[in-house]
Amino acid sequence: MRQLRRLPLKTFCCKAITIIPELARVFFQTLSHAGLRIDACGKTLVCDPWLVGSAYWRSWWNYPPVPAGLLDTLKPDFIYLTHLHWDHFHGPTLKRFDPATPVIVPYDRYGRMVRDLATIGMTNIHELTHGAHFDMAPDFRLTSYHISPFVTDSAAVIEAEGVTLLNANDAKLAGAPLNHLLSRHGPIDFAFRSHSSANPRANFHYIDAPDEHLDDSDHYIRAFLLFMARVKPRYAIPFASNICFLHDDTWAMNDQVQTPVRVADAFTAFAAGQHLATKVQTMKPGDLWDRAQGFKIDATDWYSDRPARLAVYRARVAPTMERQAAREARIAVKPHTVEVFMKKLIAAAPVILMRGLKNKHLLILSTAGAQQTGFSIDLNSGTTTQVPPASFADFAMRIEIPALILRQSIAMNMFGHAAISKRVHFYATRATMPALRRFQSLLEWHEAELLPVSANITARTIKALLPRWREGLLYSHVIAERARGTDFPEIERRLLA
Repeated sequence: MRQLRRLPLKTFCCKAITIIPELARVFFQTLSHAGLRIDACGKTLVCDPWLVGSAYWRSWWNYPPVPAGLLDTLKPDFIYLTHLHWDHFHGPTLKRFDPATPVIVPYDRYGRMVRDLATIGMTNIHELTHGAHFDMAPDFRLTSYHISPFVTDSAAVIEAEGVTLLNANDAKLAGAPLNHLLSRHGPIDFAFRSHSSANPRANFHYIDAPDEHLDDSDHYIRAFLLFMARVKPRYAIPFASNICFLHDDTWAMNDQVQTPVRVADAFTAFAAGQHLATKVQTMKPGDLWDRAQGFKIDATDWYSDRPARLAVYRARVAPTMERQAAREARIAVKPHTVEVFMKKLIAAAPVILMRGLKNKHLLILSTAGAQQTGFSIDLNSGTTTQVPPASFADFAMRIEIPALILRQSIAMNMFGHAAISKRVHFYATRATMPALRRFQSLLEWHEAELLPVSANITARTIKALLPRWREGLLYSHVIAERARGTDFPEIERRLLA
């Protein structure tokens, strides 16, 4: 040991772990839906911990459930949050950790993640620009890669004592941004990526074609396969989509969830046809990989009898759901509250984005228990009036939303999160659907503080986006392909070829 003390710090660490075996234990553990733990060099990193309760107004729940006591085993030295969505940025879980724990987040053009972390009491926050790294120990590094111009998603490359993990999570890296990541990091050992819907596409409905589905749930599996074929990791791990819906509003949507088992079956056949060496491995909360012993996978089968297990799970959380329902039934939203928000939204939107909304009226149907309240929104001005139930059917566009979610979305500017909850439904005729989608986009852009546009002309925006110039190439390519009539699935296939 006396000789080791004379060595450079990084060399000392690498030599020391050969003498002290417990320090050589590089391992990772899946914690939950998108929760991941990595241990190396005597340090623990936790990514996106959601380990207690539900997310999105009792709609989303971890599935399989997080094992009892797992949270108590965690004392992270560092936390990385990939993005702002509540199934990744889970306040109730984060509050369980020491508020002085270093929290690493993407450096975005706006500082909402930092502000929200401060609100829940976290005091040690580090922002990483695109492509920058954070050293947690001499041979334990995290590099952050950002994508999406609205609510930034991020992927993390974690390099730990010769093992490389790519936690792609919800980040839809492709084209030049993905090529850049792969060129900077050696062969990927383990790649984690989402594989099911985390957006409201399935909640858009044609009033004049109610049986037509506006989302393709199989697309998410195809995207997983293509991504892994491009990355070529040793192991592909279906991740960040391991949820179920237990609320009455979303219970029927469990059939739309693409399970890890479905993904694994599809990948096995795909890999054989493409002659890929990559293997697929499903992992449940609590499962882990250890460099010395490989994978340790709990044998419980959560999927062959999934409907029955979901029913048991739902019964177990029924008291929580009943309290939530009682709370929601007491909520009332006033027209003035809606109008103030809508006027602010419309005033912030540039004229070009308001095209297609001129002379349009939208019905917001707010529900509290058995009570429904209708608000007519003039999309020219934001003027809001309450309308009687007899008038509800007169509107060619409507949004159905629980009153509690409406009120909190206004108070927190979280309408994008409301849509992700899947408890909100959007209805329009074929003729008016483009206008409704445009309006929903305005709500999401407002949440992402893109509006007013002038507020984004800052040094922070330049610092955040300039390193992401390859993303501009990606979007230019997509726009050019669309102009040639290429559909999105084919564009995605080409970008990941």
